[in-house]
Amino acid sequence: MIETNPEPVEEAGTMEAVDGDTALAIAGSTPFDRLPPEMILRAFGVDYGHVHPREGGDLYVTRYGWPTLAQLLPVNWYNEQWYARQGIKLLGSGHVYHVSTRPVRGKSIDVVVKFSRVAREISLEVATTFPDDITPEIIANARFNSPMEEFGLVMELRRGAFGPKPVRVLTQRPLAIYAPAEEFELWELGRDRSRFHPHWHLLAQDQGNRPKAIELDIKRIYVLLYSWIKGEDAEDALRAGCITADECRQLTLLAIQDLRSKGFRVLDNKPKHFILRKRRRDQQVMRRGGDRIVYGLVDFEFLQRTALYQRRFKAAQREKYWHLQSQRLGTATPVPLPSHLKRTSVFGVDYIFGTTPDGGKLWGVGRDPELFDYFLPDRWRRTERAKLSLPTEVYHTRTRDGIHVVYRRSRVGTQPRIDPLLSGSKRIRQHGYNSPFEEVAIAERLREAGIFTTYPRAIYRTGHQSSKITHLRDDRRFVTHAHLMTAEHVSESILSPNYDYYTIWGYFRGIDPRTDSHFLAACGVTDLEQAYSDGLLEKPEYEEMNDLVRRRLHAIGFNVDEIEPYEFAVSVRAEGTLHRTESGEVEVSLCIDAQTAYEYELMSEETYRELIEQLEEKLRATGWEQLSMVGHHLLLSMNPDGRLKLDERGRSLLVVCNFELIRALCAG
Repeated sequence: MIETNPEPVEEAGTMEAVDGDTALAIAGSTPFDRLPPEMILRAFGVDYGHVHPREGGDLYVTRYGWPTLAQLLPVNWYNEQWYARQGIKLLGSGHVYHVSTRPVRGKSIDVVVKFSRVAREISLEVATTFPDDITPEIIANARFNSPMEEFGLVMELRRGAFGPKPVRVLTQRPLAIYAPAEEFELWELGRDRSRFHPHWHLLAQDQGNRPKAIELDIKRIYVLLYSWIKGEDAEDALRAGCITADECRQLTLLAIQDLRSKGFRVLDNKPKHFILRKRRRDQQVMRRGGDRIVYGLVDFEFLQRTALYQRRFKAAQREKYWHLQSQRLGTATPVPLPSHLKRTSVFGVDYIFGTTPDGGKLWGVGRDPELFDYFLPDRWRRTERAKLSLPTEVYHTRTRDGIHVVYRRSRVGTQPRIDPLLSGSKRIRQHGYNSPFEEVAIAERLREAGIFTTYPRAIYRTGHQSSKITHLRDDRRFVTHAHLMTAEHVSESILSPNYDYYTIWGYFRGIDPRTDSHFLAACGVTDLEQAYSDGLLEKPEYEEMNDLVRRRLHAIGFNVDEIEPYEFAVSVRAEGTLHRTESGEVEVSLCIDAQTAYEYELMSEETYRELIEQLEEKLRATGWEQLSMVGHHLLLSMNPDGRLKLDERGRSLLVVCNFELIRALCAG
């Protein structure tokens, strides 16, 4: 965070901010993307440069506002109510002003100063003639957006990733949010705790309740700063005769249609919110393509995603994820990295490295920085989880982006507790548990050698220190890894005995992208329930398929009540359709480990032993050995009738999912 100390001085009849503060000079000369990580806060997908003005409070500056940071400091628009004394109060409800900031080095900027009405009671009435399908339920549940949520939605609308590419909704640019230090009583702000808490919870959840985060304080005011759009609103243009009443109605319809096509709606959309520009040569309203009036949209405290877009938004996140995973190790020109991320390599595996908001460290497998955010701890550590192993900490969860992953707490630094009477126990104790970095490297090497494995996604080191029982300590890995350092300015060893480590893996559900590459560039693996939710399956077919799969599983002895819907995996083709059999039926796969398959008599004991022996032989042939070969570390793919998927040699397709006790043969 930057401490700024500009002093307003009287010069030539104007109040100008002194540009002598060292920190402000540094900030002014540093592009937003090169700011130090400790200055950056993130909420609802928007990055902010966090600044502490001299007069107190918090100023959160977006990348749009950063180049004009000097003008956005409170001393240049807020102090002594400059926005009200020198600005113009805009008509309508709420406190909204248009003002020119105090000049800094001879330059002012025009901004819109808007006081957030978050958690205040609203009285929203939509005329029955309003040309949009807003239901009474939507009106009854309407609320003012919180300041960070509003900026997040506006930024999302500006990106316009959803809907037809030619449609673009022009908006004001979000510049900054200022929260003065002073506190007020709730009656002074008109806020209600029951209305405020959902906003507070939503922001805290978005940031994973991290210690260094933007806090929404019920007793503080929040002021949003937007860029000013020159022009006049459609209502004034109608009054001045620049457009006709019919054109005004058509413009309202156009704005609603444009917003809906991009996945949004504004509950109080009205001509006052449409800013029109005039051509210089004849002062006529600017149009595009002949008749289409060019407009800019303002006022976003009632901006919402549509229900359709809300569903598609999560689906798009998953589609993007699978696309990024398909390219994670590509040789294309590297994507530029933001300043808080670094590229690094450990044991020949490429990672994107960075510090997480909770103070932890994260190594995302691959070369694409866009994958990094998918594995931040707040995306997977606080979602509902299922324990997959009784003796170890292995969990399955669906992340906040709808991605299924398995995360495992590493046992590195702990002595294996193996009964000395068991075969191979001595070799296990001599080797010890692999480090997370060794596990990932082994998985990558095995796949390169033609042995299928689950996919390593990331390694996470916790931000808080932990201690291990002294008599069970095994420090060998910390010694052998001591020379491997983190890729940061003040580096440290990547492996420390003072922290916990988690490895994050792709969740194998019976479909391996490597064996089914036709879908890998699009949506990847989904399940029947999610396919229906995403609109890939109509309701009748979904219900029929769900019932059919359960009946088939019940017929082979499975307790279908214990099987979760997400386990019915389906693959999605590149064109966004589900993969089907020759008869047109959606092809469903399930994951089962080898030991469970044997227990359900899907394979004989002889076949089970052959399977283990074949894998051990294949491992040895490629220079590896598994010191603790057990059936539940080997995953199989089956259809709902219990028929196991075979590889190209006619053997059951095996996927290795545990790497903590695999070692290279040359190691001993």
